[in-house]
Order: sequence, then C-alpha cells, then structure tokens
Amino acid sequence: MKILALILILGLGTPAAAGYPEAVAASGLDGKSSVELDSLLAQPGAALAKSARVAELLKANAPALELFRQAARESSDGYLLMARPEQPAASSPMPNFGPQLGLYRLLLISAKVNYARERAGEAEKDLLAAAGFLSQLSAQKAGAMMSALVQALCLQKAFPLLSDSLRGDGAAPAYLAELAARLDAAAASQDFMRGAMLEEAEIRKATFKAALNPEKMALEIEKLPFLKRRAMKRLQGGDFYELVHRRVAAAEDERAQAFVAAFNANDAAVASTRVEQQKQRHLADVAAHANSGPLASLKDWVFAGPEAKERMVFAVFAKFEEVETPSYGKVVPRYHVAYNALHVLRAALGVKRYQRATRRLPESLAALVPAYLAEVPTDTFNNWTPLSYAKAGRRFAVYSIGPDGKDDGGAVPLDQAAYGENPASDAGDIAFAGY
Repeated sequence: MKILALILILGLGTPAAAGYPEAVAASGLDGKSSVELDSLLAQPGAALAKSARVAELLKANAPALELFRQAARESSDGYLLMARPEQPAASSPMPNFGPQLGLYRLLLISAKVNYARERAGEAEKDLLAAAGFLSQLSAQKAGAMMSALVQALCLQKAFPLLSDSLRGDGAAPAYLAELAARLDAAAASQDFMRGAMLEEAEIRKATFKAALNPEKMALEIEKLPFLKRRAMKRLQGGDFYELVHRRVAAAEDERAQAFVAAFNANDAAVASTRVEQQKQRHLADVAAHANSGPLASLKDWVFAGPEAKERMVFAVFAKFEEVETPSYGKVVPRYHVAYNALHVLRAALGVKRYQRATRRLPESLAALVPAYLAEVPTDTFNNWTPLSYAKAGRRFAVYSIGPDGKDDGGAVPLDQAAYGENPASDAGDIAFAGY
C-alpha cells in the first residue's frame, strides 16, 4: 500500500474540483510535503502546538485551509471532484488528489493543535471539513476507483482524531449532529465498489478498442505481401471489428461482475476463482475455433470465408486473454477495513448522541434506530452480523472484529496504517472505545 500512497500523492491527472483548485493555488505545499506532514501528524497535539515548524505551516497555509473547509461543505452529485467524461476512454484523466491530500493532512494537524490549545470549536470545524471531504469522495462516480482508494487513506488518517473528538463530554451538540450528517452521507453512497468496477470495465473496453481499430490495422495490413494483404482485408472487413469488440465487452462485463461479487462478499477468492473459470472457458472456446493444421490455415487465407472470419475473431480475442487481469481482489479487505471503520464511527456517534439525550447508554445498537441510525450497521468481517457493542458503567465500545476474524472485545485496536502497508498486520479490532 506504500506504493499506492505514493501514486496518490504524486499521481498525474486533473485537479479535483469543487473549490479545491483555489485552495491548492493558495497553498504553499508541494509534492514533497507528504512525508513531513505524515511525520508531524503522528506526533501528539501538545508537541505540535509547541512546534515552530507547525506554526509556520499553519500560518502560511491559513487561506488555503479556509478555502478547503468551504469546499468540503459542498454536496456532491457524483461529479463534484471530477466531471463526468463524455465517454470512457483509455486516455481519460483520473483526478489528481495529491494537492488535496497535503491540505487534508494539514487540516488534521490543525485539529490536533486546536485541541491542544483548548480551542475545541476550531478543531471541530477542521474535523467537519475532513468528514465533508470523505463524503464527497464516497459519492464520486467519475474516477470512482481512485476516489475510493483515497477515501480509505483519508479515513485511516482521520479515524483516531474523529474517535478522540467523541470521547468525554466536550463535543458541542451541533458538532455531533453535523458530523453524523456528513458521515451518514458518506455511508449512503457506499456501493461495495460496484460503480468503480463497472467504470474500470468501460475504461478497459475503450483501451482495447483504441488498440484494435480499423484505421490502425489498415496501416499494418498494407505492409503485408499481396496475397496475405488481400486475404486480411476480406477477413477483417464488414463487421469483423464489431464482433471482436462485442466479445471483449461481454468478457469485461462478466469479469467486472466477478469483482463486484468479491467486494459484496468481502472475499477476494470469489474474484480469483470466477476470473480463472472465465479465462479457462474462453481459452477452450478459442481452442475449439482454432485451425486444425497448416492446410486449414492455407485454406482460410485463400478463401477467407465466414468460418475463417470467425476463427480470426477468436484468434484476436485470445490476445485479450493474454492481458493481465487487474489485481482488484487485493483491494477487497482494505476496502472493508475502511467500510467498517466508517460504520464504527457512525455507531459510536449514535451512542454518544443517545447518551446525551437520555443520560444513559443504550442497551443495544438497535435502540439507536431510527432516531440516530437508519439501521444497525453490519460487520462485514463477522458474517454480516451487527457491529459488536459492549458497555460497562459510563464506558462503551463499538467494534468490528476486523480482518483477522478474531473477537478481541474491542480491547485490541487494529493498526489501520500498518495493515494498509502490510496485510499480514491484521491483528486487532476496528474499534471505538471510550465514554
């Protein structure tokens, strides 16, 4: 995941919109700032509040941070951070969130400094902006894959701060209500990567279509000897390209559904199994339509009839199967860590608001429905059962058992940053614990 984070920070693409370009333009950060900002973000708020470097960064970027806060208030129709492309294409630019991520990190640093200086109201403004950005990323339909990965990264960085903001009795009621609204908006847009997988399939179709088109192939055919050139023109005439692209499109759609099923099941093996089955079936079809020997091949070149065209279609389709399948399955558990982290925060927030209203903790998360939650969130690492909840005195815990599948009672928190770097670091629960 370290490579992914680097791509997100330094990646090329179109700047994310919604007022963020103005924030970036006012910023003094550059592509090298992320390492320093991550190092600072890992420090306690008290240390940050005393740091001359942090004071310098916050002062220099104060206008940019205010523009970021304003941009994060915008509601999204799915095309706020990147406009809807006219049609998917291999060359479609992806949103470049690198500059926004720099300001996002600085926003979280600002929140820690404000809490350390007992300016809770200012810190809450920072965290509401962070939550607003999360909801915009969740809603994004264009560049959905990149947006989902960036959201997971942003949620990982904000989770400790958002959790701390809920502990104790200091949070303003208006902050809790607005934070609930923004996190609910983020949750409402979640579709288990369906939109992202379908968009990726359309981009891959466009990539293949751009690589194999009549104009390009005509130039290559002209380089062939006369008889072969004549045969190729007959074989690849008429609806040849339409037949190839139709077959590739069907294969891509089927493959996309395999990945959708894997995300829905929180099981990467679903994708690998179904994709391999699909590939073997396609290769069997190709083999069944292959020429039976040199004489048959010569016959195809000479007569170039309908059966020869069909064999040519399958021969070209075989090239599609040689292209490496994207490793979307590796994203499945990481997506679900972010998914459960978001819902743990929502449930913990519901408990806090219930506690404020009734002066007692709820007996179960079901008591939060419908006043504070539309429904009890499920734990996708625990067979889709409701998130776990425990209370003792004034203290309570809400948690998912996490990717290791072991119930630690919410007492051992998953190190989400370490897990993002190395999936083997999966011990612990995705938990909120406090009072």
